[in-house]
Amino acid sequence: MPATDTRQQAIDAAYHVIAEWGVQGATYRRIAAQAQLSPGTLTYHFPTIDDLLLAAFRQFTDHISDGFHTRMRAAHNATEACEAVVDLICGEVWPTTAHLLLSFELYAMAARSADYRAVMHRWMAQSQSALRLQFQAETARLLDACIEGMTIHNVLGAQPLPRALIQAHITAMALPGYCGDQAAGAEHRDGTSADAADPDSTAPPH
Repeated sequence: MPATDTRQQAIDAAYHVIAEWGVQGATYRRIAAQAQLSPGTLTYHFPTIDDLLLAAFRQFTDHISDGFHTRMRAAHNATEACEAVVDLICGEVWPTTAHLLLSFELYAMAARSADYRAVMHRWMAQSQSALRLQFQAETARLLDACIEGMTIHNVLGAQPLPRALIQAHITAMALPGYCGDQAAGAEHRDGTSADAADPDSTAPPH
């Protein structure tokens, strides 16, 4: 089996084990059994368990970020951009419950370890980069924090927030002056800007 396939097999197995047992229960032995690989093969590709778990979390966050970038690029105006944010909060972007469990495990590890915190910071930067395709920079930062908090409340709370309430809040956050930001346009990667404050405005092609 090619080395890249073996590495991916180990990372895929790590996802399953972390989702079921948490990071603290993600041992070489459990991951090797899930991957149907020998522990020795695992340690050859990942000398420490943290090497394997960090690789899994990096790939996981890249996958989620890529999907969010795609959604934000597909939005033609601020209304569609806000809708994409609401979809993420309401669980229509996350592929599975296991993905949410992985994110919670990463939050916990990031609070304790600089290496995992670096993965978390990179994920935040990727998320805010996607949001800046449609929103002002300060609004993007605030939305990113709002997405994290509301998602956790919706998953772990006794009663999820109504979608209509989330939609109204996200739309209000996109209005000019909400963040005290004087800039009216969202900065795009190609240097162009779009007025993300007007729900009926049309964003330029990306």
